[in-house]
Amino acid sequence: MTRQNRRIIFLIFLLIFIILVPMVIFYSEGYSFDWEKRTIVVSGGMYLKSYPPKADIFVNNKLSGKTNKFVRRLVPKVYEVKISKEEYHPWLKTITVEPGLVTKLDNIFLVPLNPKILLVASESQEYKSFVEKPYSLDNLTEIIKKKSKYVIFKIENINVDKSGKKIYFLSNNNLYSIIWDENNPENSTLSGVLVPNVLNYTIYKDGIIYLDYFTGKIFELDVSSLKSAEVFDRVFPSFNQGKWALSDDNKKLLCQKDKSVEILWLADENDGSVMRKKGDVEQIDLGQTIVDVLWYPKTDQHLIIASEDSILFTELDNQLPRNTVKFINTEKPEIKYDADNKILYFFSQERLYQTEL
Repeated sequence: MTRQNRRIIFLIFLLIFIILVPMVIFYSEGYSFDWEKRTIVVSGGMYLKSYPPKADIFVNNKLSGKTNKFVRRLVPKVYEVKISKEEYHPWLKTITVEPGLVTKLDNIFLVPLNPKILLVASESQEYKSFVEKPYSLDNLTEIIKKKSKYVIFKIENINVDKSGKKIYFLSNNNLYSIIWDENNPENSTLSGVLVPNVLNYTIYKDGIIYLDYFTGKIFELDVSSLKSAEVFDRVFPSFNQGKWALSDDNKKLLCQKDKSVEILWLADENDGSVMRKKGDVEQIDLGQTIVDVLWYPKTDQHLIIASEDSILFTELDNQLPRNTVKFINTEKPEIKYDADNKILYFFSQERLYQTEL
């Protein structure tokens, strides 16, 4: 080999070194090449976690592995993401990847395509606990009227605490409670007025959260001291009517409307893809009459909704499209979720059914 050939080989390797070393350094620092813009950019990524796991991940129609997975080195731009698994409804979302950031999507819930539905025997304990209550409304009303020092015209908005013994209710916009004696209702203990001028309320942590009639503001009641504290310094007029339901994490308050639900954030929350601030309100329109709504406690980011002809499952994530799935077709169902056993019960046409969810 001549000296000239050796020089040529040396220069070739030197040139390769000069080109490759910066590329390796850029790659190790999280840079990628954007072929569309023909420039070097700081890459981003997305973490995808689904229930159940091991679902296929498609990013812009390209298979990118299975959940749960961190998809790395994505050029910053908008991506169409699809999560699919056999025997489940697909999950779709339009995601914007930002430079140097990871978009976290860890509440992807895949709804079964053909859920296994079982009829619950009418003589079973599950049937009795769903259908039967420790009190009848007539009996409860009668006992309250007997024990009250005030005139009780109508009892409404009844809520039972976790013990199943303390019952809260509204009458004439006043909030009361009664410690119910199931064996001997006559021995039940009725409180005085806990809070006057209440438009709406629900049980919150160890107390009550309620909407004040005159100010239109939301307060938290300490049931031990009967002292109230303002939760927000502004009003929420749309929450004065409709069923209230609190998420299990106590961070979100739902108000059920005729064909929509409104969610009020009681605390800051970052679910990985969307940052919510205390006081944020979001409306989810269903376009059909809502019979009942439950929080799905596994995530506290999904709702189980009973409509007039079906049971729906939807998500809070407002990045488009919002995934709303018709889970079960059934007429005007009453719904109840058993979080311990992960079973959804629904009562329709005088029969009780159950399915895993």
